Amino acid sequence: MNKKWLFLTLGLFALALANGCAQTTPTSTPKTATPTTQATQVLPLPTPFASGEQTTWQDLQIRMASAEINTQFVTEFGSERNPSPGQKFLWVHIYIKNTGKNEINLPASEHFSVLYTNSELKPTYGHRQDYPDYMALTAPLYPAQGIDAWLRFDIPATAGLENLRFVFLPESAQVGVKPSSPGYPWGGEHPVYVWECSKP
Repeated sequence: MNKKWLFLTLGLFALALANGCAQTTPTSTPKTATPTTQATQVLPLPTPFASGEQTTWQDLQIRMASAEINTQFVTEFGSERNPSPGQKFLWVHIYIKNTGKNEINLPASEHFSVLYTNSELKPTYGHRQDYPDYMALTAPLYPAQGIDAWLRFDIPATAGLENLRFVFLPESAQVGVKPSSPGYPWGGEHPVYVWECSKP
């Protein structure tokens, strides 16, 4: 009986000793890689063409012929139109010609913009008497056919031709005001064409 108690006591003592000396492995949380922040490359605005210069994108020859600002105009219905308070009208005269061998749809008006300081402005329907409105054109351009039309923009009253840029971005409907705007960088995946609005 004594031997039984002795073995039992020794067993318990050995077990306690083993538990006390056992090393516990600390639980470690897996390290997650800290994302490295890369500086966004700020690309400069492409060198603008002078008013009147032309360029070619695919089979479309494009020229911004001129730009003008006014504070009222006569509509195609004969009524006088005035801008909203704090605004005036910018008219951009463009020529587009199909130099290819197949018919081409005209770029949608959303592919044109005007840049003024930190603002990007999109065209709106013009209705100006005796001036063909680009937004009213729907037919495709046939080979060797060209169009001569105007785009209207409502601009701040403080804007002058010298600080306005006309932009054609054929593969996207959005330019993005800043050169590094996410998804719409200047150049890169989207070709972009810029004209000075002031007279050459």
